[in-house]
Amino acid sequence: MVAVSEMSAYEVYQLNNADKRQENAARLKEKRKRKIAKRKQFKLNTLAASELLEAASEHSKRSSGKDAEQTAVSGKEPMITIVEAPKKTKLNNGSVKEKKKTSKSDDSPKSVQESNQKSSGAKRDSPTKVLSVAKEDSSSIAKGNRHPAVSSKAKKHASSPAQSMSGSKASESESVSLSGSESSVQIAENFFSWLMDPISKEDFFSLYWEKRPVHIGREENRDYYSGLLSTAGIDAMLRKNNILYGKNIDITSYTNQKRETLNSTGRAHAAVVWDYYRNGCSIRLLNPQTYHAQLRELNTRLQEVFGSFVGSNAYLTPPNSQGFAPHYDDIEAFVLQIEGSKMWRVYAPRDASETLPRTSSPNFTQEEIGEPLLEVHLKAGDILYFPRGFIHQANTVPGEHSLHVTISAYQRNSWADLLEKLVPAALSNAIDEDEDFRKGMPLDVLNHLGAVHSDSESPERKAIMKKLKRLFSKLFDYAPVDAASDQLAKDYIHGALPPCLSSAEKKCSVLENSDRMKENGQCQGAVILALETPLRLTRSNVLRLVSEEEPDCVKLYHSMENSLEYHGEDIQWIEIPVHFAPAVEHLILSYPKFTPIYELPLENDADKIQLATELWERALVLTQEPLPVRIDDGGDVDDEDSDDDGDE
Repeated sequence: MVAVSEMSAYEVYQLNNADKRQENAARLKEKRKRKIAKRKQFKLNTLAASELLEAASEHSKRSSGKDAEQTAVSGKEPMITIVEAPKKTKLNNGSVKEKKKTSKSDDSPKSVQESNQKSSGAKRDSPTKVLSVAKEDSSSIAKGNRHPAVSSKAKKHASSPAQSMSGSKASESESVSLSGSESSVQIAENFFSWLMDPISKEDFFSLYWEKRPVHIGREENRDYYSGLLSTAGIDAMLRKNNILYGKNIDITSYTNQKRETLNSTGRAHAAVVWDYYRNGCSIRLLNPQTYHAQLRELNTRLQEVFGSFVGSNAYLTPPNSQGFAPHYDDIEAFVLQIEGSKMWRVYAPRDASETLPRTSSPNFTQEEIGEPLLEVHLKAGDILYFPRGFIHQANTVPGEHSLHVTISAYQRNSWADLLEKLVPAALSNAIDEDEDFRKGMPLDVLNHLGAVHSDSESPERKAIMKKLKRLFSKLFDYAPVDAASDQLAKDYIHGALPPCLSSAEKKCSVLENSDRMKENGQCQGAVILALETPLRLTRSNVLRLVSEEEPDCVKLYHSMENSLEYHGEDIQWIEIPVHFAPAVEHLILSYPKFTPIYELPLENDADKIQLATELWERALVLTQEPLPVRIDDGGDVDDEDSDDDGDE
């Protein structure tokens, strides 16, 4: 036996504190028990599994198109909603003038029936009004039931990709004039209304957003989303583009509760991909919006609804297969069933710590997730929304394949993400400006803080904790909220898809309204901005004015030149003198109205023209009408051959 005098100081400490260590271990064990009990209670309060599953299963078997909503047995706010869209969702597919003459439909969609049999009370516009889009581009009017990006001139089958709003062409004889009253945000809300019809935007964000899943069935309209993507379109994409394993496409399988990724290397050739598919593998397209204009238009527009990057994945699954293990994501998910059908099972968050998570989960086993909150047979034309943190899995049924698109939004856009930028900056400011933060702590502070002293109620510890609380409360006074918000906006600008301009907008921008190279190496004409030229921003959120370290200049971060792939390019910006900032602010705050260049709040006309030219050359502003192209002798030339130069 070792004498105490021969022990090290640490060993003596360990001996003297053995009882306390045992008490700490017992206390930690009790905390774990309480956490487990809390998790079980959370699950009981939210799942209400047996009755919800039975009700959802009955709904999925019904062939009638009735609205239904299931209510949690706990009597609390129902956790799921199942809605059947009304039968009449056809659109007027005439020209813009015909659309203006069309009266509002008498058959407005039914309001969502809540479990207490109360309607939402919100008056719903007819689908024709909901899906009206940019007045200046007649090709942007939706045909049939496709989304607003699909051209009314397209004569293809409903399941084929149609010409997008951005790729359509206006008639050469058509005069172009952009409206100064319709905001890109308003148009974006039209897209969202089309996506979630018959649920209004207001009802969706008050009743479902970040709260609970909702399924909208469209038994009478199975081609509702068919203009976005198709299996034939995927085949064409594989054959025409350099689609790479791991970057653009994944080959996956899920057998024996284990998910495998079976990617090869290099380019994914169509023959190889379809061989995997024939052998039961699922195909996941990681960024289909890069190659499909209709999907890109939808994502681009929805960015202005959510204020965040909107991405998409497409999943093609053979009959009687499952490609992915149960898991939850860190995004708000909108599942659009394009072709075929799929059985979906959605599970409530297992406990409070997994509610609205900021990171995705690992794969779960069936034993870890319990019974589903919702089980639904998603068919073509249906949509399923579920918040981040809701565990989900899906499989196809025998004899039927599935093609669906998952629209993902709102990743890392929480209060926590703003505070991560705000708190360090606030602390830095407080240290610089307030000596209270720089004063020394008590000499014995470490004798009262730490795990060993966590249960102490000594006067010294209470005084230290009181001091820390006071410093934390003072910290907000030094918080640069606007500067931190600008940094968060920079992240959004960097990740955003670039705007999809209509043909009319292109003709009123540097993209098409410009001088051209003709034969024999000669340029014809030039576009000149005059003080009387009206301008507005290309989109409401296309740029962000940010003041950073440089005292004499500010930066305009913009998404106009972003890659079609997420963060495919470095963040784009231009630098302007600080005294130009009020003029940029004027353009931002006056959007969507057009402002003549002479009205920009700058001291002299030269500065006004300089700023307008800088923005014009980056396609950050549009003119109300195409500018005349001037030739050397001062005359004007028509831009009539602007569409025969090999553009789309």
